[in-house]
Amino acid sequence: MNIYKHDIQFPEIKIINRAYGIGMNINSIIGSGIVTAPGIIWNSVKSPGIVLLLWFIGGLVSMAGSLSYVELGVKHKISGGETKYLQTAYPKPKYFISYLFSFMYIFAIKPGITSAVLQSAAQYFWYTVNGHQFDIEQDKNGWNLPFSPFWVIKFIAIAMLFVITAYHMIDNRMANLINQSLAVIKLVTYSTIAIVGIFRLFLDWETSRLHWQKPLDGNTDFTAYTSSILLIMFSYEGWNNLNYSLNEFKNVEKGLLFSNSISVVIVTLLYLLVNIAFISVVPKEDILNNGKADQIIAATFFNKLFGGNEIIVRIFTFLIVLSVIGTAASDVWREWHQDRYTPVNALLAQFIWCSLIILFVGSSFTITNFELFSSFAMYSKWIFYVATGIGLYVIRRRERKLRNGQENNSIYSDGRDNLHDQVNNCDGNKNGLYKVPLPIAGIFILAGLYILIFSFVINVQCPNILPPASDECSKYLKEQRVQHMAPLLISYGSLFIALISWYYWWRRT
Repeated sequence: MNIYKHDIQFPEIKIINRAYGIGMNINSIIGSGIVTAPGIIWNSVKSPGIVLLLWFIGGLVSMAGSLSYVELGVKHKISGGETKYLQTAYPKPKYFISYLFSFMYIFAIKPGITSAVLQSAAQYFWYTVNGHQFDIEQDKNGWNLPFSPFWVIKFIAIAMLFVITAYHMIDNRMANLINQSLAVIKLVTYSTIAIVGIFRLFLDWETSRLHWQKPLDGNTDFTAYTSSILLIMFSYEGWNNLNYSLNEFKNVEKGLLFSNSISVVIVTLLYLLVNIAFISVVPKEDILNNGKADQIIAATFFNKLFGGNEIIVRIFTFLIVLSVIGTAASDVWREWHQDRYTPVNALLAQFIWCSLIILFVGSSFTITNFELFSSFAMYSKWIFYVATGIGLYVIRRRERKLRNGQENNSIYSDGRDNLHDQVNNCDGNKNGLYKVPLPIAGIFILAGLYILIFSFVINVQCPNILPPASDECSKYLKEQRVQHMAPLLISYGSLFIALISWYYWWRRT
């Protein structure tokens, strides 16, 4: 009997071995970020070398988090992810932190990620149909922009979500078949970008090396690195998804450790290769000429690669569309309907809520929709990543105290098993269970603190047409700071609502 299992029983279906776990995790991690964020990041930090360094750091942080979650998964041995880990680490006030996470995950994190992915898919679909991207540099909020293309792309995103919702509601087996096919298309397409781009680098070395020798024109400030890291971590999101499927592992400890670590290494390598491909093929003039940032850099890549052959470029951008749709489709709710084995109520709620976010939240700010959705979702998620990382230290400390008889289980007032009686069953040192080295867990926590703190540092400047000391400049700076703070304001606003919700729930119980 394990202290971390609480009072919930799950069916024992052991289907995940190491190879299957690696495939699942790779498919969970690789999504829209790698074909949307690189252009934004390259435009922000200017230097190709710094671009690769930041993507490598993102891989290291993901690995640190992944290994920390392996220990938490081994301790608990049940599905549930952060909800279970936060319950164990912070039992008082009752379910406080875990309730906040669950609320935020349902209403902010998951819908934000889904909305960002669909926005990316819609932008690539627009390019596939029209043969060019729309101007994503917004100087007004969506309510003051023309219907086309801003609103057209929003309705395309909603239409994609409707299709995903529909085929998941019809039949679970059909949905799995479609999702697996889209996953294959995604892996093949992204691998093709990496391989062909590297081949082009060596084949046309005299031209490609020029892209690496000089950074983009313009200055880079400290804030560019923070915003870039947040987008990179969005691209790596999904490294912890196997912790939600622990009941299906044949061997939790070995399977989770092997699958998590190998999948993160593979994804990191692929992301670096894709970025090398983009930088080697796409001239810096195209990045600078695409306004503030190129959010469909893969389309620009194919255009340069195939010499502007419109038909071939549109075929490959459509494959990107299918790949990104597959990412959104693979992350649906798993509470299956008892008759059709589909999560009908959850899917309908998800469709309605995400549609409202895409239409209303995405239209209320001048920051581009992809950056808005991905940033507030990731910032919200990292609040709880930090809490979970610190919670690992708390759990270890409590275990030591219980082994030494310095603490009793009175803190567990919610009916869980006696912690003191069970501590020897989960003692990593005594039973040889995996324990992440403390410096690695520390890297994970410090990275999270960096994101949470320095995201508040914002640097905006007046355009050249406005005198620096004028009232117009001051008004412009004030408005732009609010716009850049929008993801954080949405995140903490949602957290405040979650806090109120928990308080009323706690009062009633």
